[in-house]
Amino acid sequence: MTLKDLILFIVSAVGDFSLFVFETTVSARYFWRRRGLFLRHCEFIGVGSLGINLAAGFFMGAVLGYQLYFSLHRFGAEAMLGGTVGVALFRELAPVMASIMVTGRAGAAMAAEISSMRITEQIDALEVMAVNPFEYLVLPRVTAGVLMMPVLAVFFTIVASLAACAISCGVMDLQFSVYWQQYLKVVDPIEILHCLVKSAVFGLLLTSIGCFFGFRAYGGAKAVGKATRNTVVATCLAILLGDYLLTSVLPFGFKTLRVM
Repeated sequence: MTLKDLILFIVSAVGDFSLFVFETTVSARYFWRRRGLFLRHCEFIGVGSLGINLAAGFFMGAVLGYQLYFSLHRFGAEAMLGGTVGVALFRELAPVMASIMVTGRAGAAMAAEISSMRITEQIDALEVMAVNPFEYLVLPRVTAGVLMMPVLAVFFTIVASLAACAISCGVMDLQFSVYWQQYLKVVDPIEILHCLVKSAVFGLLLTSIGCFFGFRAYGGAKAVGKATRNTVVATCLAILLGDYLLTSVLPFGFKTLRVM
């Protein structure tokens, strides 16, 4: 593929995705009459993904508690472990890791389901029956992702924080009171803002991209696997890029750093 072909492909993909997002936004005025589908997808994305997120949060917190204790112990600063864990989870690890876990489960499933409907002409049948497929298939999934991802990220943070405390205090030699004292001292509303905003944006990205690749699937049964693969790859890259952009835009909490 030449450079010209690559540029044309990128411009075409961005244009198609922009039109897809526009159609979804226009259909938002009919959200209330699809509230049943919205609640169903909230259960699928939120409740269905809770177990895998809690497991991932536990292992992530255990690794943080173990590795950070040894790293900080070299400088005699293991007392700062609680604050370090809290900031790392709220700012970066919880929203990013929870979103990637949901992408592997719910995002890929959305792409596979919608692409199957596309190649079996079920979406065409909806249009024939005067049912807007964006209103019926896309909007409930996108709004459910935006709402449920912050909830999952908060649960991820809670479990990871408890796991880090259990390892650093129960297995290592850090005191529980020191861990939680530093945790509460360093973590302020700015960190929570980062977690909620990032996870909501990532929920928007993973559901929109999954539905987009499902809608654009053509070419028989092979298209289902291709749509699923493209969804996972594109969503993970979009989450990492979005994380960088949001970190640059959101407030950093310099007041807390100066007080310390």
